[in-house]
Amino acid sequence: MDIGDSFKSTCKILLGEEIGELAEFEPYLKEMLAKGLAVKSSVSGKEVFLSREHYSKNAKFVALEEVGTKQPALNVNSIKDIDSILSSLGEFAYCGNKNLGICTNVRKSDSCSDSTEIVSSSEVLGSKYIANCYGMRQSEHSFGCMLGGEVGFCIKGHVVFYSKRCFESYLCFRSTDLYSCFNCRGCADCMFSFNQVSKRNMVGNVELPKEKYLVLKKKLLGEVAQVLRKRKSFPSVFELAGGA
Repeated sequence: MDIGDSFKSTCKILLGEEIGELAEFEPYLKEMLAKGLAVKSSVSGKEVFLSREHYSKNAKFVALEEVGTKQPALNVNSIKDIDSILSSLGEFAYCGNKNLGICTNVRKSDSCSDSTEIVSSSEVLGSKYIANCYGMRQSEHSFGCMLGGEVGFCIKGHVVFYSKRCFESYLCFRSTDLYSCFNCRGCADCMFSFNQVSKRNMVGNVELPKEKYLVLKKKLLGEVAQVLRKRKSFPSVFELAGGA
């Protein structure tokens, strides 16, 4: 499975159907993430990815694999004092593509460790099948997420931990099957709900019988998928609450 197949599978699990290719949704998935930066290596001219954009305009960059390739050798005459050492070392450069540990198929990413199938992401630890994410640990099949841990099958989850199957949800913990929710803890099967603890089968903060909830959930998810397929985006819970 590659990252594109993972996205399609995640959509089927979350929405009941596929909505398109991962590349079509990149602007939507990136819209709330910390901005990274793609620059050119001063050594090779290849593209180098950085997890942050706050660098001097005059800074130079190299990829991790290029570190030391152009480093001059020092000799006894070069290490007499600090000034002579710095002069011999030449120009300094910032390092990008800093993917450490056992990483496989990590592309357009920076500061990732022990992860596989990672695309356009940064600060990712021990995860797999991650795209357009920032600050994720021990997670899988997540897209457009920021600051999460032990998350699975999640699209646009922000500050979500120990949770599975979440869509457009924020500040949620130890929960499953959340759609457009905010500040839900220990909840399951909730849609468009806010500030709930240990609740389930809720739509708009109204608890429903399970059978009625499942019927309404199927209908609403069909409408969500239709909007995503047409617009390649979906309003956040904050926009929905504001009448967008």
